[in-house]
Amino acid sequence: MKLFYSLLLILSSTLSSFSQATFTVTTSGTDATIDAAIDFTTDIWGQYLNSAVPIKIKVIYADLTSGGPLAITIPNGEKDFSAAPLSSTWYASCLANSIEGSELNVGEVDMDIYVNSFVNYYFGTDGNPGAGQYDFVSIFLHEIAHGLGILSLSEIENGEGSFGYVDASNVWPLPISFPFPVLEGLPSIWDTYIRNGNGDFLTDTLIFPNPSTNLATQFKSNNLFFTGPNATASNWGVNPKMFAPSTYAYGSSLQHLNESTFPLSGGNSLMTPYFSAGEVEHSPGGILMSALEDIGWTTNVIGIEEIPANFALQLFPNPTLDVINLNFGEMSEERFKISIIDLSGTIVSSFTATAYDSQVDVSLLTDGVYLCVIKGESQSAHLRFIKQ
Repeated sequence: MKLFYSLLLILSSTLSSFSQATFTVTTSGTDATIDAAIDFTTDIWGQYLNSAVPIKIKVIYADLTSGGPLAITIPNGEKDFSAAPLSSTWYASCLANSIEGSELNVGEVDMDIYVNSFVNYYFGTDGNPGAGQYDFVSIFLHEIAHGLGILSLSEIENGEGSFGYVDASNVWPLPISFPFPVLEGLPSIWDTYIRNGNGDFLTDTLIFPNPSTNLATQFKSNNLFFTGPNATASNWGVNPKMFAPSTYAYGSSLQHLNESTFPLSGGNSLMTPYFSAGEVEHSPGGILMSALEDIGWTTNVIGIEEIPANFALQLFPNPTLDVINLNFGEMSEERFKISIIDLSGTIVSSFTATAYDSQVDVSLLTDGVYLCVIKGESQSAHLRFIKQ
């Protein structure tokens, strides 16, 4: 098994022009031990996210019955706010607040999180659950991610798939602490990045009328991908596969990364749909952090690199005006496929290199941020660079 260094380089808040995210949490049914685990988990997210507006969470610890979900998150939402990057698109309210720079949902929380008290949870923060216990920090970290905007407004009803027709009845009988938004048949920002294996956007109503049986077929196709350019780069230039099983599962399908594609050992399994007893994930992982950037979050992650321990790869100069140089170090005898990807996810250049040093002409590229994805016969890596 190859050893990889996964580096999430966190910029100190004293050096950043952004405000490190803070959380305001209200609870029902918890105790001091659970509250401490909640605070520990929000502190993890606070390391990574920037927002001038506190993220408001209501946690309800209640019996959701045996065999029920581990937890359920119900996010609040905003659309068409003045700084919205896309119109007619729903954003999780805490994301909208972060983008806007001010609180849009005054007097309302950003998410209700129901935690099933029937579950045998481990509330310690050391990532060491006992036999048969579920690690609360891992589950709660996952649920907060949904409230941050990793959510789809999709459903299938009467054989038709749709975006933006979910309403409060979908979570009945759970009470919601804020007025459930009328979604008006509009997608979430997460939904706008979903494509099928043919490259078709599922939110393209010219191809997939909303609602339609055609959409329902897509939702059950096991052939859907999240195509945000940052997430794709973090997955070695491959669009991350989404969970879209042949039996549609409301609340799970299109809301997660595919379980079998992202195993626990890979470091990107926090946002897969299933958790096992004893499973521990106390870090978001590179793909999730990159997906959050794709949907609009600014983060304290100033670089995400995954480089094999014995791969002395160098890319320079960065920023560059006309060329980038790649030095492959001791791996120079391998053949490497190199792809340059822009922030729309489009491969703008692709070629094979074998030399110890390779020079790439980027003089014709538009100024901006690009991703250099390098795949070898035994090693792979990706790096970001700026063309000026």
